[in-house]
Amino acid sequence: MPPARAKLFVAAMFREDSKLERAIVELEEAFGRLDLRSEVFEFNFTSYYEAEFGRDLKKLFLGFEEPVERDKLVEAKLKCLEIEDKLAVERRRMVNLDPGYVTLDNVVLSTTKERAHRIYLGQGVFAEVTLMYIRGKYQPLPWSYADYRTEIAQRFFLAARERLKKALRLGKSFSGS
Repeated sequence: MPPARAKLFVAAMFREDSKLERAIVELEEAFGRLDLRSEVFEFNFTSYYEAEFGRDLKKLFLGFEEPVERDKLVEAKLKCLEIEDKLAVERRRMVNLDPGYVTLDNVVLSTTKERAHRIYLGQGVFAEVTLMYIRGKYQPLPWSYADYRTEIAQRFFLAARERLKKALRLGKSFSGS
C-alpha cells in the first residue's frame, strides 16, 4: 500500500508582484488550484540571491488543494524550474520556485543542490526533511533555512497540515481515491 498523499507547496521568492502573479497562473495550470497562501514577508536572511535578483526580495508559501503522491516531487521540481526559465528576462530569473510537500510528520523540500543530509531522487533532484512535526509544531533541523524557521512559515505549515488531515479523512489519501 502506498503512503498517504501529501500537500504540495511552493515557496516563491520574487521582487515584483506582477512576476509572482504570472508564476501563480503557471503553477495553478501545472498543479491545480491554490487553497492556501502565506503572508508575504521580506526575504532578508541571506545575500545569496542578490547578484541574480537584486535587493528587496519578498517570499511567500503557496499550498495546493489536491493532495499529491509523494513520488511526484521530482516532477514538481522540474516543472518549477521550467516556469522559472519561462518567466526569466535576459536569462535572469524573476521568481525562484521551490516545491516541497507537507505530511502529518514533516515538511520535505526539493532542491538541485547536493549536501550530506539530502537524498537523491533522480533527474538532478534531491530532497531533505526540512521540518519535523513534534509536540504540536514543526521543528527545524540544523540545516533548516532561516525562512522556514519563521512564525509565518510555522503558521503556513500548521494550516497546510490541518487541510491535509481533512483531505485524508475525506478519502484523498491514495491513488485513485
